[in-house]
This record gives sequence, structure tokens and C-alpha cells, in this order.
Amino acid sequence: MIGCGTRGKMIDVMIERWIAPGGRTDFLWSVWRDGKRVHMGGKCASADAAETDARVFCRQRLGREPDEITRL
Repeated sequence: MIGCGTRGKMIDVMIERWIAPGGRTDFLWSVWRDGKRVHMGGKCASADAAETDARVFCRQRLGREPDEITRL
């Protein structure tokens, strides 16, 4: 992508699944811009909830939707 500021940079969202020793599952999300992490979100109860939170962050803070979302 060509451009200046946030608009010209690749925005990726990573959603990670963490299973605690007691069996509880949490989903955490992070936002990456051109390979550098710019934000780490909090725990969510589901991958869908994590994706929703990450999309809201991207729209509100970065001014657009992420280019890619990866669920790990």
C-alpha cells in the first residue's frame, strides 16, 4: 500500500487462544502495523468477541478496518 501515516500501512489483527491450567479459555487480541505491535487488547470470552473489540479499536484509533485478521 502506498500512502502516508496510518492509511498507507498494513494493519493486522492477531487473535490468540489461551487455555489456563484450570481449563478456562481466554481470547486475547493485538493490533500490528507493518510488523510492529501497536496495541494489546484485553481478555475476551470468545474469538468473535475479540475480533469485534479489535475491529472497534482499529476504526476508532486507526481510522479504518484491519487488512487482515488471523486467529491463532
